[in-house]
Amino acid sequence: MELKEYLSVIKKRWWVLALTVLVCFAAAIAFNSRYEPLYKASVDLIVNEPSISSTGQAQVDSNSIEANLKLINTYKKIITSDSITKLVVERHPELNLTSTQIGDKLMIDSTQNTQVINVSVQDPSYEKAATIANSTGNVFISQIPEIMQVNNVSVLNAADPNLSAAPVNDHRQMVIVLSLIVGLMLGFGILFLIEYLDDSVKTEFDVETALGLPVLAKVERIAKSDLKNQQTNDSGQPEEKALLRTANEQR
Repeated sequence: MELKEYLSVIKKRWWVLALTVLVCFAAAIAFNSRYEPLYKASVDLIVNEPSISSTGQAQVDSNSIEANLKLINTYKKIITSDSITKLVVERHPELNLTSTQIGDKLMIDSTQNTQVINVSVQDPSYEKAATIANSTGNVFISQIPEIMQVNNVSVLNAADPNLSAAPVNDHRQMVIVLSLIVGLMLGFGILFLIEYLDDSVKTEFDVETALGLPVLAKVERIAKSDLKNQQTNDSGQPEEKALLRTANEQR
């Protein structure tokens, strides 16, 4: 019985549910219309300069690896410093960016206990993002010997400017799905809240609940056309009676 009551409430005020879903869907469409794609390009730098043995073969010293790991946090700070970003601006004036803007675009990450530093950039233009990332890595490598008096950084993987990358922030379909879910939840909430706050008597069940007495009869809804027909019939009865009376008198 409760399920039938819920269905009757939904059937009675279905327009509330439909209107709420429509409003949320329209809001999602408006949000997606302002969507601007962002592309991500990154370059991997490796902090490691192996020593050369007497035979000319490269050797990796465990002490140097540990020292390089400790330097990574310092390197991450240096990459975003003005001394690096200003040189990027000088090398690429076509970017039309300031050193502060380039520094804000740089995202530096390093996996724990590894000697790899990832420099990534997000921009509406993938080619521009790749240029900033590669240039920042190259400038950093060229400046490290002067800043730290060491030469232990090299490029592991560079960003490909010609790559056909996909946007990293394309969530338009998810926004549409979430808007429909939120619209349904909000619509059901408003619908049942209105029903809960409505204390008017509309059905025989409401009468039984309010008075605690059984309903013995119910008057159906009368259409206005039925009332007009009834009035016409009532107004015609006196004329018919007068005609009958005249006919009787003539007899």
